[in-house]
Amino acid sequence: MLVRLGIDDDRDTTFDCGDDDLNEFFFKDSRLACSELVSVTYAMIESGKTIAFFAVSNDAVKRQLLTGSAFKRHARRVAPSKRYPTLPAVKIGRLGVDRESHGNGVGTGLLSFIKDWFTNGNKTGCRFIIVDAYNNPKAINFYLKNGFSFSLSSDESDKTRLMFFDLMTIKP
Repeated sequence: MLVRLGIDDDRDTTFDCGDDDLNEFFFKDSRLACSELVSVTYAMIESGKTIAFFAVSNDAVKRQLLTGSAFKRHARRVAPSKRYPTLPAVKIGRLGVDRESHGNGVGTGLLSFIKDWFTNGNKTGCRFIIVDAYNNPKAINFYLKNGFSFSLSSDESDKTRLMFFDLMTIKP
């Protein structure tokens, strides 16, 4: 069951994804993000236990953020009459899976759900899913395995890497 979390909702105190930053977001920062209308957090709950969560917000692929060829690579996938200085996107701000569910395909299942959620009915008019993935082999490989790609090489040594998924690749 997927539950939208609010400001005052109880959180499953047994949830632990193994990453202090993600845990802090789940228990504390997601409440502030909700109250400030910055992002919405959803929890996947099975038998009363939170097995995963994700937070999403509106964003855009911005021309000024990307080098010319990187933006053009994404923009040329859009009909010429709809090529704006920004291309609409949804950002996965956080995604965490409880330690007990690591390696069971829960994260991949969540990404598949999000992709489907934004292509069937296209809730916000978004074209891309973007994520600032932790720049470590486990996180990067997870997103690559799920069809995301890099558009920048300038962030190779940063804490996070900007990655994209083009929803048109799965449009029904």
